[in-house]
Amino acid sequence: MWMHNGGLGGWKHIKRRLGSLLADKWYLGVKGGTDSEWAFALFLNTLEQSGHDPSACPPGGFGPTVLREVMKKTIAQINELTDSIPQSILQNEDVDTRSLLNFAVTDGHSVICTRYISSSKDEAASLYYSSGTQWVTRTSSPDDRQYQMDRKDKGGDIVLVASEPLTFERENWVNVPTNSILTIHHQTVMVHPILDKYYEGDPYHIRSSAFVQEKGLITNEKTSSGSQSPASIDGIRKTTAQSLFAGGLSPDLVRRSLTPVSSRESRLTSQLQTARHLASPPRY
Repeated sequence: MWMHNGGLGGWKHIKRRLGSLLADKWYLGVKGGTDSEWAFALFLNTLEQSGHDPSACPPGGFGPTVLREVMKKTIAQINELTDSIPQSILQNEDVDTRSLLNFAVTDGHSVICTRYISSSKDEAASLYYSSGTQWVTRTSSPDDRQYQMDRKDKGGDIVLVASEPLTFERENWVNVPTNSILTIHHQTVMVHPILDKYYEGDPYHIRSSAFVQEKGLITNEKTSSGSQSPASIDGIRKTTAQSLFAGGLSPDLVRRSLTPVSSRESRLTSQLQTARHLASPPRY
C-alpha cells in the first residue's frame, strides 16, 4: 500500500527522466500520469535494485530497515532529478523545484512514513501520529462519532498517522518533525532524521510555513477550543525536535506532546490494522 501527500518539484521537467530509471515492468505498470504513481514505481524499482523482490511476500515482511533505506534512496533520486533541471529552464519558465514528499508505505508488517520537503528554508506538509491500546468513541452512545485514543499500558497496539490531528485531545498527538521518517513496527514507533543537504540539525532553526499554507497542506486556523495551529508554534516544534530524533519513541512520550489540535479532515491516514502486503507489481 502506498500513499502520497504533496507533489514532486518541477514534475513535467523530470517525468521523462524518472521513467527512464525504471525497469520495464514498473514503467508499464503505471496507468496514470500523476507524480504519486510514478514515485511509487520508482520506490518499487529501488526496492528491487536493493535485492528484494517487491512481488514476494516474506513471512515477516521486508523489515523496517529495508523499507526505510529504500524510501530514503527514492527521495534522493527525486532530488537528483530536480537538481538536474537546466538553469535556463528554471529561469525562463519560473520552475519551482521544491518537492513535498509525505509518503507512506507498508508491507503489511511495518509502516514507513515521511514528512519531507526539498528545502532547508520551508516547512513540509504537516504530519502527526497517535498511539495507544484502543481507538474508541468518547461515549457509549451509538450515535457518538467523536473518537479518542485510549492508553491502558505502554504498548502501542494501535498507531494512527494523519496529516492533521483527528481528535481534540492535543496530548494524544505527536508532531513529526520536518524532514524525518516515521517507522512503525510491532509496538514500536521510531522517528529518524533524513540526513541530506536539506536537513537542519539546529532545533532553533525556523522554517517558513508560507509555501505549504499556500497549497493548503498545513492549517493556519484556530480550533473551537482556541488551540494554536501548527504554523503558529514553530518555536515549540523546533525545541522539541531534538528529543524526537533521539531514537525510538516510547508511547509515554506521546503524553508530553505539544502538538495542537485541528478539526480539519485528515488527508493522509495509515493504520496498522488495515495494512496490506505489497504482494504484486503496482496496479494503478
